[in-house]
Amino acid sequence: MNKNQLAITKIIEDDVKKAVYNALELINAQELFKKPDLKVLLKPNILGAKEPKKAVTTHPEVLRAVIQWVKQFKPEKIIVAESSGTQKRGATEEAFEVSGLKKVCEEEKIEWTTFAKTPRKKYAIENPLILEEVVSSSLLEEVDLIINLPKIKTHGQCTLTCCIKNMFGTLILGNKAQTHATYPTLEKFSSALADIYSVSNPQLTIIDGFYGMEGNGPSAGDIVKMDIILAGYDPVALDTLVCKIVDFNPKDIIHVQKAEQRGLGSSDLSKYEIHGDPIKSVKRKFKKPKTHMVSLPLPKSIAEYVGRVIFKSTIKFDKDKCKLCGTCWKNCPVNAISPPAELKQGEFIPKWDKNKCITCYCCAELCPYEAVDFKINFVKNVATSWLGIFALGIIIFLVYGIVTLIIWMISLF
Repeated sequence: MNKNQLAITKIIEDDVKKAVYNALELINAQELFKKPDLKVLLKPNILGAKEPKKAVTTHPEVLRAVIQWVKQFKPEKIIVAESSGTQKRGATEEAFEVSGLKKVCEEEKIEWTTFAKTPRKKYAIENPLILEEVVSSSLLEEVDLIINLPKIKTHGQCTLTCCIKNMFGTLILGNKAQTHATYPTLEKFSSALADIYSVSNPQLTIIDGFYGMEGNGPSAGDIVKMDIILAGYDPVALDTLVCKIVDFNPKDIIHVQKAEQRGLGSSDLSKYEIHGDPIKSVKRKFKKPKTHMVSLPLPKSIAEYVGRVIFKSTIKFDKDKCKLCGTCWKNCPVNAISPPAELKQGEFIPKWDKNKCITCYCCAELCPYEAVDFKINFVKNVATSWLGIFALGIIIFLVYGIVTLIIWMISLF
């Protein structure tokens, strides 16, 4: 089976099913179903309880089209499973409901579940970049085929979330927050994402590009009607292809680089047959999140310091939008957010501890009311950093030298 294939198909007049079927036919995905009675796991993106029009979760019509396509091959079972972004019990069930994905599963008469409700399994990771083992659902090894259904969105921490980042959702409840806290730098967290992806390593990926999100994604950005479906087998190639479409530099998406380093795929698109519509016909430049990182030719230790200090965001809460629901402080992996002294909406906002914060943006990502914003104050960050102090020292030294020189020259006359 030739897996060096990628497909791009346009969604014409909102006919998602036709676009999905065409994309899968172009890459001969039916060859995955040569064996009868397969157990198939579908892993959508259900970050939180958001309606389809918000473009935060995999669109219900994309899920429906994939389910109907899989049904053609008479599988023994189709299961849709996910673990949403928060640690709160019942949050994923609510997200299934609000996103419209539960309704699709019920109408198509297939099983849906949260990973938290399945038996746990400890997976040892071979040749890890940073994670020795991962605790996830036993479903990952019980099924015959895993199909990844990510959505094209920007991401405050990772710049882009799509194929590789979507499988972070296989971690259950507090394990996501623990991973953020244990690996706070983008470099280390990206390595962890690649290791986590390697555990499930989906055999097929179908990307929801019906509606995407640019700007401050993955939950509070601007909605973009892209009208495309992408399909393929290689997550690195697919994420690279998405970068080409939204005009991002693939080298700025660190988890994609780490996945390639781990041998999960290739970013060299010249190795692949790209079927369907040409890239240039579907290109749509995306606005980057406010906090997007830029690749700099610096030594690793200096680059990590710059990323941690100079690019550190200030978290701000919108008093008018904030409902003091507690989502931010209950899900902060390092307890950098705490409730105010009084829970009075419109008067008080959560407290944020800059020193504890690891800028994982979980608070902004998971806030159901889009009340959390962030901004990088470069001038202030530089001024209060060792770099700023060092630069100030040089300036003082130079000024002192110049003044001394002037005084000396005057004395000569």
